[in-house]
Formats: sequence, C-alpha cells, structure tokens
Amino acid sequence: MGAVGPYTLLRVLGGSETGGVHLARTDKGARVVVRVVRPEFAADAGFRVRLRDEVARATSLRSPLIAAVVDADVDGDVAWVASEYLAAPSLRDVVEGRGPLAVPGVRLLGIGLAEAVEQIHEAGLVHRGLDAETVLLTLDGPRVVGVGTGRATVAAAAGRAGALVGAPGYLAPEQVVHGAGDAAADVFALGSVLLYAATWRDPFGPGDSAALLYRVLHSDPDLGGVSPDVAPVLAACLHRDPVRRPDPRSVRDVLTAAQARAAAAATEAPGTPSPARRPARGRRASLAAGSAILVALLALAGADAAPARPHPAPPPSPVAVRS
Repeated sequence: MGAVGPYTLLRVLGGSETGGVHLARTDKGARVVVRVVRPEFAADAGFRVRLRDEVARATSLRSPLIAAVVDADVDGDVAWVASEYLAAPSLRDVVEGRGPLAVPGVRLLGIGLAEAVEQIHEAGLVHRGLDAETVLLTLDGPRVVGVGTGRATVAAAAGRAGALVGAPGYLAPEQVVHGAGDAAADVFALGSVLLYAATWRDPFGPGDSAALLYRVLHSDPDLGGVSPDVAPVLAACLHRDPVRRPDPRSVRDVLTAAQARAAAAATEAPGTPSPARRPARGRRASLAAGSAILVALLALAGADAAPARPHPAPPPSPVAVRS
C-alpha cells in the first residue's frame, strides 16, 4: 500500500470525510494508526492551520484513557497524523457479541469515559465523534480513540452541502443543525454511548441517516431498561438543549457516587464478606481499580444468554480510529 512518512501502510481500517485511516508499522515493527489527509483538504491552508493546532494540543495530551497522538506531519506534501494502535475491540463489538453490560459495568464505563472527555476538554479539544466504535475496551479499561482532528474535519465538512461528521444517532441536535458542536456535544455523545452499553439499543433506534437525524431533533431517547441510578444522568446528558446538559465532571461524580452506594449496599447485605480495604491513592488509583472490575464485568456480560437483539444488527465495522 506504500508508505507515509516513516510508516509502512498495511491495510485500511476505515475512513472519514477528510481522508483514510490505515494500520501501519514502523521500521522496527511497532503498529500505529495513520490518518492520511486527502489532497484536496491538504491543499487548503486554513485546514492545515486548524489541523496543526489540534495536533499540537492532542500530542500534549497523555492519559491512560485516551489513545495518544504519537507523530504527525501537517506541512508536507502529504499531511498525516499517527496515533497509538490498540489491539482491542470496540464497545460495539463487545455488545454485539455478548449483549449489554451489567449495571456496575455501565457505571464504571461512564466514570472512565466522563473522565476521558473531561481531559479532552481541558486540553482545549472537542472530540465531536464519540460513539460506540470510538470507545475501545482494552485489558486496562476503556480508551477513547480518534482525538486530534475533529475541529479541522468539521470545518472541512462545513463547506460541503449535506456533509456531517460522526455517527448520525450519536450527533447532538446542534451538530445536526449547525454542523459543529462544542463541549456539550461530547456530553450528548457520552450519554448516547452509555445508553447503548446499557440496553444494546442505539440511542435513537434503527433506520437510515435521515430518520436518525429527525429523531435526534424531535424525539426523546428511550431509557427503558436503564438502571434507575443511571437513567437520570443519561437523560440529562441527552437533553436537546446543550445548556441543560451537565459537564463531564458532574457526570463522573454522579456515577461514582452511585457506584459507591451500590458497593456499600452489597457489603452490608447479610452473608456478604467485607472486602479487604487498602489505603486510597487518589482518583487514578480508584479508576484503575474500577477498570479492572470493568474487564471482569465485560467477560460476564451476556455469558449466560445474550438477550434478543432489539433491532437488526448493523453491518460489522472494523475496530478503527475515526475522525
């Protein structure tokens, strides 16, 4: 397939409005994901300026919850961005294969994703493409992929009639209407991802893009089957008015409190042995512990019998970073 910069392209993982996404390797055999910008966008000086700014911010973002941008060339004849490659299934792959997550798994997933979104926003970025395929489930817990090109991609798409960036059922109403979205749009997508994880339903049901976009603008999501201690925060995230949505930290705090209450109730239940207690070492330690629990919960999700699919499964898609 050729080479880009120091990377040999191995195969196509997917694509976006502005270019292709490839699995690639270094000369030492390490795997990376390389997004190659299409020539017509690379020829746009404004696109390159926006991409340069985003890549600089994303490169400085180092988190165990976010796939890192490791290299880029936004000034050469061929513009490209290289990110960490994670050999892990997407949330959609896991739910399609094993059914929805158990309630504790949904809470833990939400805690991790809310913290990831908070970190993205603190870096001055907006993801704009969070969905069930841009969340990977690694052995260390959830990872958000596709950070670092959202603003440039949305701006490029704005010049094309009818072009939208992202999965139609996960786009916030303001993205549908205006094409762009700020930090509140990521919170809407976060709520959509957690609804899918909890119910095996895409947030606004099946159908073509036009039907999904209409429902995003005019219908409330179906929260049936969502745990009562999770449903209110999901409803708040999915509010059509972006001003009414919580910030990621509030989402994380609500879900953390719900998880703590559930753990306390389980400990106090008759016949339940008290777990060994270890000194807390801050938010990172608690999140790492939660991620380990999440892995166990994922292994059990649907292990007995996966429920019937609430609507026909979409065509399988590759585990890939998407802009």
